[in-house]
Amino acid sequence: MSNGTPPNEIDKMDKPIPLWGIALIPVYVSALFIIILFPLAQDWLWIEAWLFIISFVINFTISTALINKKNPRVIRNRMKLKKIGVTEKTKSSSRSDLFIMPLISIGFFGAILLPPLDYRFQWVTIPFYVEIIGLVILNLGLTIMDLAMVQNAYASKILDINKGQKLIDTGLYAHIRHPLYTGAIVMILGLPIALGSWISLIPAAVGSIALIVRIRFEEKMLIKGMDGYEEYRNRVKYKLVPKIY
Repeated sequence: MSNGTPPNEIDKMDKPIPLWGIALIPVYVSALFIIILFPLAQDWLWIEAWLFIISFVINFTISTALINKKNPRVIRNRMKLKKIGVTEKTKSSSRSDLFIMPLISIGFFGAILLPPLDYRFQWVTIPFYVEIIGLVILNLGLTIMDLAMVQNAYASKILDINKGQKLIDTGLYAHIRHPLYTGAIVMILGLPIALGSWISLIPAAVGSIALIVRIRFEEKMLIKGMDGYEEYRNRVKYKLVPKIY
């Protein structure tokens, strides 16, 4: 909890999202993907797209319900669009979102929009068993992201430091410094494969590289704005993959 925050604000941040809000998740997510994928593919019997939608919706709905019960603050933090903890020390690093977030968006939406066109025009084909492997990889990435969010209530989408924010160095964060990014990269690289499109790995790679570049700016911000982060960085050597990077 943030220090010096009015009690009513703390209660709101830690209050779970209403159950009806969780119940609407599969409706909204399914509708979004259906509207994007099938009109572009011009085939409502595209099996890979249905498998992707079903698995993604199940994973996302169950994980959001569990996170909402265990750590609802992280859901509200990830809904936040306005930066409230930027200081003169962290301002320059935080501003990197202005060019990095568009690149991440290009990567994600490119990985979503190209596969139905690839399927429609049959640019490249991928064996079905490889697509299933891609689906497993995608859900593995989502699961890593879910664990990171359960363990870190301050896992925001934007580069910001909340007042009273505490350093998290347990769970996944005891082994790598940015497990949320690890999960996101695994997810975005698995997505094009699950939908049967090698070509879509190009925008997915752009999004992944943008996330890796973002780490540099985020760590500069955390060193300047969070007590103990530099010591934590020296102690936990790896950014994304234990023993590798």
